[in-house]
Amino acid sequence: MSTDTSEHGNRPTWALHLALYAVLLAVIGFLVLRPGSGAAAQEDDPGGQQVAARLDGVDIGYDEALERAAAQLDQLEQQRIQCDLQVASERHGLLERTLEGIVRDRLIEASAESAGLEIADWRSGEMERLEAELTAEDVDAFFVENEGRIRGEREEIEPQVRTYLAQQRFVDVLEDGHEIEYLLAPYRLEVEPADGPVRGEAAAPVTIVEWSDFECPYCKSVLPTLERILEEYPEQVRLVFRHFPLDAIHPNARAAAAAGVCAQDAGAFWELHDLMFEEQDTLTADDLKDKAERAGLDAEAFAACLGEGATADRVEADRRAGVLAGVNGTPALYVNGRPLAGAVAYEQLAEVVEDELERVGG
Repeated sequence: MSTDTSEHGNRPTWALHLALYAVLLAVIGFLVLRPGSGAAAQEDDPGGQQVAARLDGVDIGYDEALERAAAQLDQLEQQRIQCDLQVASERHGLLERTLEGIVRDRLIEASAESAGLEIADWRSGEMERLEAELTAEDVDAFFVENEGRIRGEREEIEPQVRTYLAQQRFVDVLEDGHEIEYLLAPYRLEVEPADGPVRGEAAAPVTIVEWSDFECPYCKSVLPTLERILEEYPEQVRLVFRHFPLDAIHPNARAAAAAGVCAQDAGAFWELHDLMFEEQDTLTADDLKDKAERAGLDAEAFAACLGEGATADRVEADRRAGVLAGVNGTPALYVNGRPLAGAVAYEQLAEVVEDELERVGG
């Protein structure tokens, strides 16, 4: 899993960060337990301050160390939060897959018993039958659908493709005629829309909270998907925008986020939102002022708003809320709290929306 300095689509795996986190915990544990250092050696001075070290008899406070290491400690805490959330997500996914496996195992056992065969014999026989039933058109359709994603010559990989297609049909045939209901709720998080800009009906049963970065190309590429969702579900879905500038790789993203806050207060957020994404390569301070004027904002009021500390605080509050929700790249979408990372396709997002509508009866 990556930190918030990378976009979705090019980031290390969460497992690497989990391993690094474990190493850091081990180091911290060593420092704390080592005689004469860390928490075990702290004492209170007369003023109530914890003393962490002494230089020639002069106390050095624990608070001073905390202050100096604040940025690194904050980054470490963000990694801890993201690792914890990733573990929770993986745990939930493992339980889902395990339940599916249990159901299918029982269906296989029942089918083999009904046929009077051993499980292995019945299964291998079914797979052979299903693979034999595959037509050339079935195989052609697979290669057409996955064009560009398949490596190697067709002649070499077609046997594996036929086995894969037969396995898919095996599951469909196995479950056909049975009523299967999975009662484990989807993995979701408590995600607050806060006071972010909104599109859609306030009473919509499905809320999509989007953490985004105006300089992020993936955020721009997901816009047609979100637009289509709002068009297809005008009364059932509302979209809430929240800021997550990736400062390390997007030098203008935080200023653009601040411009978005000012535009929101002036009632022109979505107009400036569209301009900033359309002209993503021009987001300097002068560019933002030009776009604000074209979006209908008062130039003087906009400039004053950009310089206010409260504006910067609101951007940072959004970013920190995203960290607590496990955001580590953009775009990050949460459909009634169900996380979807990256520039998802319309079909993937619509499937989750439909599932949520079914769950809430919307």
